[in-house]
Amino acid sequence: MTHNKEDKMKSILLALSLVSTPLLAQESIPRPEGMYDLQVPIQLNCMDNIADIVDSLAKDFGEAPVMMAHMSPTTTMIWFTNKDHTSTTLVVTKKKGDGEEACIMWNGSSPEGMGFSLNPEPNFPKPPPAVKWNEA
Repeated sequence: MTHNKEDKMKSILLALSLVSTPLLAQESIPRPEGMYDLQVPIQLNCMDNIADIVDSLAKDFGEAPVMMAHMSPTTTMIWFTNKDHTSTTLVVTKKKGDGEEACIMWNGSSPEGMGFSLNPEPNFPKPPPAVKWNEA
């Protein structure tokens, strides 16, 4: 599919909104002491729907989705890994109009097979008082 300049600009703006929206939401509520902002260059690899990314990651890397987090009504994060846990990809989807855009945010490999692992027995602390510095 060929994208024109307007489509590319929309993709850039989407990428910026994916990264900056949570930071902007945090401004009105104090964050924990010692927390600071750090902007880093990041390239997103996007497709017009999640099905195309799922197909591509399966075909090219043998990866399948293993975990999903609905971060807001419009944003979902999905972690993929291969059977040996030697490669992992983080995909973020964002609703746009009647559809969605899916972007690879990060990917990498681990020769030790630690590309993805779950804590089998997390030690959750007691529930804290309501805080909102990390809500988008």
